[in-house]
Amino acid sequence: MPLNSFDKELIDSNLLGATNLKELHRKEKLLTNTKMLSLQENPIEGNLDYKHLKEIHKFLFSEVYSWAGQDRYDANITAKFGKDTTLFTPYEKLPSVSKILFDALSDENYFKGQSKVEFTQSASTFMNGLNILHPFREGNGRVQRIYMQYLAKNAGYELNFENISSEEMVQASIDGAQGKLLLLKEIFTKSL
Repeated sequence: MPLNSFDKELIDSNLLGATNLKELHRKEKLLTNTKMLSLQENPIEGNLDYKHLKEIHKFLFSEVYSWAGQDRYDANITAKFGKDTTLFTPYEKLPSVSKILFDALSDENYFKGQSKVEFTQSASTFMNGLNILHPFREGNGRVQRIYMQYLAKNAGYELNFENISSEEMVQASIDGAQGKLLLLKEIFTKSL
């Protein structure tokens, strides 16, 4: 089946020498899984700001894509992004929406001092915002989960998504985009 222009751009931007999507995704997964494991011993230091999120992406994908660490705006990826009926933040709004999201997080002191119930609510809301922001061409979910673990640790909690299936996470994202955070809250409750 011929590639659409969006997938062709993905193949063209890979640094792994992959010539098709299947090969690219296989190589990407192997490499990023190894890097994710190394983060357990050596986390990416940062201020839990948008730059920190980009640094996590850069670390995971620097050997995979030429635009690693750049959001869609920085990388000039202007295509509309969405999944099924969910549309993510448009390219031209990424700078302003990311600033609003991360300024609000800072204003909330990164959820420090919150009870588990409060943290679960706050973290669910913030992660939903991150998901709708969807700043990167690829790798948003992996970067979000790592970032949320850092955010939880900074607030005095341990967060482990190990027992959450990808199907649960996808459904929570779909529900969240529709304003329904119950499943995302349940995921945080089980993972905290």
